[in-house]
Amino acid sequence: MKFLFLAWKHPVEPLGLLYISSILKKHNHSTKIAIIGEDDLEKVVKEYKPDVVAGSVMTGGQTEFLKITNNLKKVHNFLALMGGSHPTFHPQVLEEEGVDIVAQGECEEAVAEFADAYEAGKDYTKIKNLWVKKDEKIYKNDLRNLNEDIDSLPFPDREVAYEHKIWRDEPIRHFIACRGCAYKCSYCFNSAIDKVYDRSKGKWVRWRSVDNVIQEIKEVITNHGGKFVYFQDDIFIMNKPWLKEFAERYSKEINLPFHCHVRPNTVDEATADLLKKAGCYSVHMALEAADDYIRNIIIKRGMDKETVYKAAKLLNERGIKIMMQNILGLPESTLETDIETLKMNIECKPLYAWCSIFQPYPSLPLTEYAIDKGLLEGDYKDIGPKFFETTIVKLKNKKQVEHLQKWFAVASTYPFIYRSGILKLLINMPDTKIVKKAYGYVYDRFRKHKDNQLYGIKLN
Repeated sequence: MKFLFLAWKHPVEPLGLLYISSILKKHNHSTKIAIIGEDDLEKVVKEYKPDVVAGSVMTGGQTEFLKITNNLKKVHNFLALMGGSHPTFHPQVLEEEGVDIVAQGECEEAVAEFADAYEAGKDYTKIKNLWVKKDEKIYKNDLRNLNEDIDSLPFPDREVAYEHKIWRDEPIRHFIACRGCAYKCSYCFNSAIDKVYDRSKGKWVRWRSVDNVIQEIKEVITNHGGKFVYFQDDIFIMNKPWLKEFAERYSKEINLPFHCHVRPNTVDEATADLLKKAGCYSVHMALEAADDYIRNIIIKRGMDKETVYKAAKLLNERGIKIMMQNILGLPESTLETDIETLKMNIECKPLYAWCSIFQPYPSLPLTEYAIDKGLLEGDYKDIGPKFFETTIVKLKNKKQVEHLQKWFAVASTYPFIYRSGILKLLINMPDTKIVKKAYGYVYDRFRKHKDNQLYGIKLN
């Protein structure tokens, strides 16, 4: 059976698709990836003749995915399968034209079971984790138990990814050491996971063994090269005994600089020392919002400012570069509270102070809060594919917030822009095409410049 995965053009390897590709190949099926916006999808489908066209879709991308599959279905015969966060939390998307199957949650085993059944001509409408639309009827299936032995999964299929220059030639290789997150920030899909997986389905936070992770890294670097390792885990340092073993082995057996995601309240002196010992070059760390009410009551971060300041200090003292993450345009926030977030970033002195604009994705507690308060100007269909341009949350100074997002990192790196009043002038500029284009150019150029510094290498 042939699967064609559609992936958006992005330098990070689509690990979710690669895990599924690997298990499909283990079951003797064929896979290929086509890149949206780069490959001629019509030509690829015509030549490859897939039985299934599939994609991992985040809210905001579903409209483009459905448009593509609908257009392709006018000429070609295949089943369209949508996985990812959007159908996991909004499986009702199956009611739309252009999709035949949605996969909820972790679905390596489900997709492999479907492929085996379909190829054998057997019924595939009752497979757990899948909702199936067939003969004008929708079959809704429960979720299977979570796989608690994630060492048992085959490594992601790098071969199918590295057919494409965008991933093959990148100096950074991406990995996942664990699945799940122990925290419930209200703006994150993890806060809504109980609506999908109840406790009877197994542990949500699961770790691969250090040995398994080291083995995968060795194989990838040996077979495909690479200068830098990036761990995509939500929070890489949650499991302290695991981190201690990892630090000992990684520094000896891999000895490449790496990047990971940390949470301020999980960074103490011992943890910072372990990261430094292991070879950690840089981290993502989220402040999100400086205002205490917004940070702890609205978005449920559960930490005070001193915790953030201390974590930043510990990492900075060890030369570990910080990309600070922030969210503008949150429900109940104002332009003034967003400026307070900028000021706190200036004090924390990250290498790069990145920020997004809040998007009310389906099923999130924060989305439900915004709906209850009447704070939305549309629904999820009005959400765009990017989370750093605008929002459907009602904001008094929306255009100023959008302008602030473009200048946030620059003003954090060069505080005189804020202190001199220049920033105020910049965010109050009219929202013309010329201004929008110029601000977008500044944002993109500065982001690329800081990414090169964040990883210590020139990216493609």
